[in-house]
Amino acid sequence: MKGIRIFTFCCVSLVVVFTHVGQVLAKAPKTEKIAFSSNRSGNWDIYIMNPDGSQQERLTRNNAGNYSPVWSPTGEQILFVSDRNGHRDLYVMDADGHQVRQVFRKSALRMEPTWSPDGDRIAFHTDTPQWSIQTATIHGGDVEQIALAEWRGGNPSWSSNGNEIAFVGNVGGTRRILIAKLGSGGVRTFLPKELSWMYSPAWSPKGDKLAFSWYKWGIGNKDAIFVANRDGSHLKQIGRHALGTYSPAWSPEGDKIVYTEEAVDRDRQIVVVDVETGRKTQLTHRGLNGAPNWFDPKTLSVAPQAHLLTTTWGKIKTQD
Repeated sequence: MKGIRIFTFCCVSLVVVFTHVGQVLAKAPKTEKIAFSSNRSGNWDIYIMNPDGSQQERLTRNNAGNYSPVWSPTGEQILFVSDRNGHRDLYVMDADGHQVRQVFRKSALRMEPTWSPDGDRIAFHTDTPQWSIQTATIHGGDVEQIALAEWRGGNPSWSSNGNEIAFVGNVGGTRRILIAKLGSGGVRTFLPKELSWMYSPAWSPKGDKLAFSWYKWGIGNKDAIFVANRDGSHLKQIGRHALGTYSPAWSPEGDKIVYTEEAVDRDRQIVVVDVETGRKTQLTHRGLNGAPNWFDPKTLSVAPQAHLLTTTWGKIKTQD
């Protein structure tokens, strides 16, 4: 019996070691990068670039559509959507575009992914078994439905404290931002006294604010990016309105917001706006572009590695 336990420990240890080696090989960028999707090559693919728009580099190269890239908290991986198996589902790859794998073994329509702040789980919008916001591990296990969100809703964003997910849902036949409290199952409406048609909520790095796109009658029936405190106070428009504004994402320092802006000729380009001054800079100029997401290695406080083998050994020892 003791020999069996030793053999089991050796096997588990080897698995952990090789898994750890694989994680080491997946390296985060050494400088700030914005991931985004673009069809400039004739196919929708995932790209990365510097925050000033320079050094734009293509990561995915296949005939499928690739969308909605999201950096992992450590910057070592990118979660994204692809239809390479016939319909849109979730995939993950290393930060350099290598080692692409499907998150779930069984395919289904899943989109608009976001990571939990500790990187242990992901949230996404799906129609299986009904339109809803769900969470799972990055390996597709332990699936949990968080809240209902019909097909025109979705856009989940996980708060930095890990306790809440903001998303778009149906309130009285309109699109509103809702906030689900994880654990309790409670859901509240963000800015309940304001006019409707709000989209794409994005928590600030500190979790004290939400940025979002608002189709607002008072600005000529056009979209604009707005920011408000988590309790709805200090509501403020950031920059000028446009025909369309989509998928805002904060800079890691919280001083800028990057998003997709649509022009009159249906052109969609990625721009970055200063939260304080409203000054806007266009970053892309070729093709249609969307879904930007910002990573900065300077924001990493701890690199969560190297404790795996010790943890596994401790679990086996307690069972001996």
